[in-house]
Amino acid sequence: MLSKIAAHFIFVYFYSFITFASAQEAVPLPPVRPGLDWNNLLASILYGLVGMVLLFIGYFIYELITPFSVKKELVEDQNIAIGIVVASLIIGMAIIIAAAII
Repeated sequence: MLSKIAAHFIFVYFYSFITFASAQEAVPLPPVRPGLDWNNLLASILYGLVGMVLLFIGYFIYELITPFSVKKELVEDQNIAIGIVVASLIIGMAIIIAAAII
């Protein structure tokens, strides 16, 4: 008895879904202008530059708060651990800046 009720419920549910979906009219899409939208391009360039400036500011703040010279450790001593930490710092800041800009 339970399987008949479940089968009937499933049939009614899917039948009503299909008829409702097919009864709706298609919404026309807005026309697309051919070519390049210069406003969007300039906004993308501006946001990209703002993001890069914020990344540089974040790196210099990291350089100031560390008790050692990060540049010296990276360039002269070629410390791989510091390179991994700086790379992860830059990636983390980039994700946060991108999320804040979007």
